[in-house]
Amino acid sequence: AITVGLFEALAVTLPDLVLRLIVFGGVGLIPVLAVAVIYDPGAAPAEQSFDEGLSKVIATLMRVLLPLTLIVLVVYLGFIPFRFWEPFQNRDVLIIYNAMLFAVIALLVGATPIRPETLAPALRVWLRRGLIAVALLATVVSVYALAAIGYRTWEGGITLNRLAIIGWNVINIGILVGLLARQVKADGRTWATSMQAAYGVGMPLYVAWALFVVLAMPWLFR
Repeated sequence: AITVGLFEALAVTLPDLVLRLIVFGGVGLIPVLAVAVIYDPGAAPAEQSFDEGLSKVIATLMRVLLPLTLIVLVVYLGFIPFRFWEPFQNRDVLIIYNAMLFAVIALLVGATPIRPETLAPALRVWLRRGLIAVALLATVVSVYALAAIGYRTWEGGITLNRLAIIGWNVINIGILVGLLARQVKADGRTWATSMQAAYGVGMPLYVAWALFVVLAMPWLFR
């Protein structure tokens, strides 16, 4: 839904074949991966361990979605020059881009390994590259979206909803930029911890802004 919404924000309609691949391919992929990740071919059915099944499935799904997200962002950036002003004139872009940002943050958090040493060395390298690439492209798209939101706010005035969404976007962009900045200094042993630290910085900001939106903004815009 977010992928379709992103392209609709640029007035780009995805072909039915692409939509079917996204929907039915994604739905079909989940149970296959769930079985592949949880099931141990060396153990009997009665000896299968499902203690860490859910966490493994979620982490694997996030990592599988990583290259797909990267492809979507690359294609999307390719369309922007041809539909540059579309988000500046489309009010729905506020919700679409905000959802995209939260989805990317959730994807990055879910795909970042807690213990990288449990992964194969080659997988660790490519996983880190994929996470950085997605964060970088998402930052570019998000800054572009923030410019569109800022333009609409300048033209139509500030409202409670616009201010709330701008705040969420700024926090999410800050997390992405912080993640990228930390990766410049991180090495092959500390990159995952560095990413987790960036996510940790964002959590108090989420709470603070949520409290501001709930408690202060209704009073400011009454």
